[in-house]
Parts: sequence; C-alpha cells; structure tokens
Amino acid sequence: MIYLKDIIEPLNCNVLCGQELLETQEVTGGYACDLLSWVISRVNTGEVWMTILSSVNVVAVAVLAECSCILLTESVTMEENVLARAREKGIAVLSTPLSTYRACAILADLTDK
Repeated sequence: MIYLKDIIEPLNCNVLCGQELLETQEVTGGYACDLLSWVISRVNTGEVWMTILSSVNVVAVAVLAECSCILLTESVTMEENVLARAREKGIAVLSTPLSTYRACAILADLTDK
C-alpha cells in the first residue's frame, strides 16, 4: 500500500494544498480523464485523478468520487479560490510538470508493486 507522500518525488509534484493529507491518504491507483461526467462514473475510491482541468467543479467531482487527490499534469495550477474550496473539502491538490501519459506510467509502476 502506498500513500500520497510516496508519489510526490517520483512524479515531481508540487503540493498546492493538502500537505496534512500526505501521510494518511492511501493511493489505490490512478485515473486520467478530463470529462467530468465520465470521471464521476468511472474513477474508483482512493485513486489519484490526473487531469488538466482546474475549475471548482473538479473539486466537487473529486469529493463525490472520493479520489485520493487531484493531480494536475503539465504544470497546470489552480486559482486560490479553487484551492480554498479543496482545502475546505479535504482534497489534496498536486501539480506536476509531467505529461498525463508520463504521470500515468510512473503511477502505474508505483501502484503495481
């Protein structure tokens, strides 16, 4: 079993919010998608959701789907008001300069061990 803290270095992540969740939030796998309705019906509890979307709706979907965290790929960031909502809802938000493809490959390697 791995935790959010275990993916930070391999994925070259910046923690945008949720630092306090890194030690306790389990990671069960990953899911990459930018269609919110699709994510709601497909992502599994505890998965890292990789996306380039950064609106407040992303936080709502992550809460509803019980994602481990939101991982913004390709150096995407979130506006402060959206990060405030993520903090309020207890969702960690990470950002990586990696492409979604590369982030998926690395995360798959980490979770398949």
